[in-house]
Amino acid sequence: MKLRISILIPLLLLHPALACGQTEPDVEIAPAVDLAVGMTSESPLTERAPWSSETLDAIAHWPLQHGGRVKPFDTYAGFTMLKINGKRILRVGDEKLGPVAWALDCMIYPEIARGYECIQVTNAQVLTNVGIDVSDRKRSSRWSFEELLPFLDQIFRSAGQITETKESSNWELVERQTVQLAQNIRSLEELFHVFDSARHTFPLDTIPELRAIYGESQGRTGFSSIIMGVDGLEQLATRESILQLPPERQTEVVNALQELQTHLLQQIQIARMGIAWFAPEPPEDAPEEGQDVLPVVWGRADTIVEDALLKKPVALRAEALQQMEAMVAAREISRDAFHSQAAMVLDSLTALASHHGQYSTIAMEVSFYKMDYFYRALICFLLAFVIACIGWLRPASILPTRATWGLNLLGITLLVTGVTLRCIIQGRPPVTTLYETILFITGCCVISALFIERYDRRKIALTMAALLGSFGCFLSMRYELKEAVTAGDTMPSLVAVLDTNFWLSTHVTSVTLGYSAGLLAAAIAHVWLIGKLFGIRKNDKDFYRSITRMVYGTICFGLFFSVVGTILGGIWANYSWGRFWGWDPKENGALLICLAELIILHARMSGLVREHGLHILAVINGMIVAFSWWGVNLLGVGLHSYGFTDGILRLLMLFFSIEAGVVLISLIHRGFQKHLYRRGSSGSAAST
Repeated sequence: MKLRISILIPLLLLHPALACGQTEPDVEIAPAVDLAVGMTSESPLTERAPWSSETLDAIAHWPLQHGGRVKPFDTYAGFTMLKINGKRILRVGDEKLGPVAWALDCMIYPEIARGYECIQVTNAQVLTNVGIDVSDRKRSSRWSFEELLPFLDQIFRSAGQITETKESSNWELVERQTVQLAQNIRSLEELFHVFDSARHTFPLDTIPELRAIYGESQGRTGFSSIIMGVDGLEQLATRESILQLPPERQTEVVNALQELQTHLLQQIQIARMGIAWFAPEPPEDAPEEGQDVLPVVWGRADTIVEDALLKKPVALRAEALQQMEAMVAAREISRDAFHSQAAMVLDSLTALASHHGQYSTIAMEVSFYKMDYFYRALICFLLAFVIACIGWLRPASILPTRATWGLNLLGITLLVTGVTLRCIIQGRPPVTTLYETILFITGCCVISALFIERYDRRKIALTMAALLGSFGCFLSMRYELKEAVTAGDTMPSLVAVLDTNFWLSTHVTSVTLGYSAGLLAAAIAHVWLIGKLFGIRKNDKDFYRSITRMVYGTICFGLFFSVVGTILGGIWANYSWGRFWGWDPKENGALLICLAELIILHARMSGLVREHGLHILAVINGMIVAFSWWGVNLLGVGLHSYGFTDGILRLLMLFFSIEAGVVLISLIHRGFQKHLYRRGSSGSAAST
């Protein structure tokens, strides 16, 4: 690929042929450096010392802009590692590398990190299709960049053919995995090249004129060295300066400038694929009241160089860039020197971000992911469920009940704390993505079940709280990986139509509360159906009546919030799209929930269904809720298609199959019981 350069730096530096009298220059630089083969040539290292916890903590707090929002490097590294490696830990020899340590190795020691087996390949057929021998590896295994390097052309060519010839919705499993592998390799390559410009030595002492500007620059590397003498470089590159030189010197100077230009533009190309570390310089004047404030767009190292060449303010960013380059150079000195420079970089990046009010939640986000609230909540709910099951085996003991209560309360506290922190970090309600609705609905289900248990005291709702909490937290962890692959984060920027906290706080929250109630009612209904199927407490009528009251009350609760949420959604749609109702798939799903729950309540009140029918309909309503919550997103159409998620069809079909099986088996069992009852009644009458 050839790149025709536009005017980014002074005219002669871009078009040095002008100095020689050419009137129509046509400068094309060498092909862009291919990331797969353009690694910096350094003497390979065989080992590196582990990073200190202080260094990792400092770099974890580096702010950057990615995916439309400002986040700490810890978050970026965590989701990048999760996307490429499939988990947030990598064993290298006897050492376990976390996300920051792994990413730091990739950036600072790329020649070593290329040997890390961190690229997860879940299907060996992806590799066999491009000619890689996998006979000695497991079907799902991890590969190093070095192992895949000879086959990168085939991998990228295969992925390119798939993306060019098919829509993503029509990709087969192997095709999807091939594209994902290519994307993961590219993301890893970008990490390898983050600090390439910091290691690159620019030709700044090849002629006396450049030495006069930059001094003896032996060993000087990075873009900051260019910025230091940008004014003198601009002056040297003018036509007048060139023509003042002796004729025999003009060609030498022009050639030196052109060599510098080639180096500079190649490194700018690589830097454009890096990380946006640098917030803009602080504004000179505060925006006036009522004036529109444009989004703050952060830049990479190349942005600083281009702004310096265009005489824009770069002092603070250039200082941060110079410190970052000094940190990279300090790898050859000592770990103490490296840590000192990393801390200075943190201070500089923090100051830049703080000028725009974009650093306030960085430390909170680092702490949030370090605590891993939802994983801890999962452990609590699982333990609560196990102890609850033991309690059912020993109903006379009060200890299991108290332990289950305590673990459920601890689990919901962790879950609510995590969701609350996410709200503070994002500055919006916790219901903007499918991942967030999993957590929110799980929390609502658990809290509702605990309230029911508080008044019922039969341990049914208490057990359901533990079960639903476990399932919801586990599902959120599984879906987190999908978010890492598709969005690169679980706190992505919102599409424009969703960027309003009022409607998110009212419509979406109400609808998800309705989802929670529908799923909780379905879960409790399973207890009634399974209990009847296996004859559990078959003579305890109060036990089953209590379950029926729970299901009926929960459906009433869910209907209220479903109706309110649907109406509020129509008002929001009228405000955003100019119509109250448009038969959008998501709107139809919400309407189905309202209609299903109305039918259940009317059928129960009118006597059309009794206890068994109520619980059967509650389970079917749970299937409708799941379809409205997840299923309509598989369609990928409509104004709500921003929530489109692929890859969940199999899981959803499994859920529907299990629920349909429960309903069918229960109906067959009920019919068989009625048949036996009629036969028994007939036999009694005949004997009489």
